[in-house]
Amino acid sequence: MSSLVRQMIRPIRVGLHHKSSIIFQQIQPFPVQGLISILPLHTSAVVERARQSTRLRKRKVYMDNKKKKEERLRKNPPPIPHKVQLMLKAKGFGSKPIDWRARDEKPFPFDDTWDEQWFTWRRLSVPEALSCLREHYHPTQLDNPNGIVLARIEIDMSASRKEKYIEAFTKMVPLYNAFERGVSEKMILAFAKNEESLDAARNAGATKVGGLDLIEDISKGKVEVIDYDYFLAHDDISLELRPLLGVLREKFPKKTLGTIGTDLEKMVKTFKNGQLVEVKKPKSTLGYNDDPAFGYCEAQVGRLGMPDDQIFENFTNILESLRESAPKRSGGFITRVQFYMDGYLKSKFSVHHDLIDDAKYKAQIKNLNAVNQ
Repeated sequence: MSSLVRQMIRPIRVGLHHKSSIIFQQIQPFPVQGLISILPLHTSAVVERARQSTRLRKRKVYMDNKKKKEERLRKNPPPIPHKVQLMLKAKGFGSKPIDWRARDEKPFPFDDTWDEQWFTWRRLSVPEALSCLREHYHPTQLDNPNGIVLARIEIDMSASRKEKYIEAFTKMVPLYNAFERGVSEKMILAFAKNEESLDAARNAGATKVGGLDLIEDISKGKVEVIDYDYFLAHDDISLELRPLLGVLREKFPKKTLGTIGTDLEKMVKTFKNGQLVEVKKPKSTLGYNDDPAFGYCEAQVGRLGMPDDQIFENFTNILESLRESAPKRSGGFITRVQFYMDGYLKSKFSVHHDLIDDAKYKAQIKNLNAVNQ
């Protein structure tokens, strides 16, 4: 048998691209019982691993060069072709690109009558801005006395490090003074160990509250989790929620989502009647300067027929919630806020607030107070 096997095996010399060569043994088919086939030597795994590392390295170099090129073009943009300039002029754009953030370089007016062509825009208090909207949307004018008041909030997206910027994000903000906005009421289930936190969550409007017994019932399938929109938890019971990870899935409470905390009452009010605010960064648009530090969002603060103090409270809660996402750096985060309503009126009314980082307005108020003293 051994002599027969030696006659069957025929060496084949295969030349490779590199200097060395490998001799593979090939077995010719022969119907011999009890003969064990000899497998060829495979080197494909080693070769693929080397190719994969090379691809990853080249991909990393390519992405780094792409980012550097984009940053270089952003700082030194090429001139706009003449035909494109003519097209922009036909659409109402000037020869120079427009900034996303309006420049505030003009001085404040000296009296009650001025032209915004030569002076900066007016900053109103929240009651003054609401009064202007009520005048325009009076039944004898635009006839929408109970419309929804919107706030357009401009944000500085600069990060703590130089030439770095935070990404767009979403934030659930509370509306303690609820109003009709076409959204169904949310079903909330809250977890906590101590009775004081459970009572606070129940009084805030939670649909169902409980502790360790409730966790056990959910894990055994005695509670229909599909009936609830949000699951909130106190910090003291967060570790005991692990058995529910596979049951709740994407609804599982997490600190990053704001569904785990110490103030259960505020969390319930936030997710029951709150609104999800999306902070956006505008994409590169023809006719506008690219500004990676510019971000904005739009939020509903109330209806025009509500009392001013309720709208002011909702507005303050929105600003406080957004400032929780501000990076740790010097300079302002919320730079400008405008009140407006959807309709025929295109005007927006800028407002001032302690949580708005309007350095120019605050310096003007400080100077006026010093003069009056």
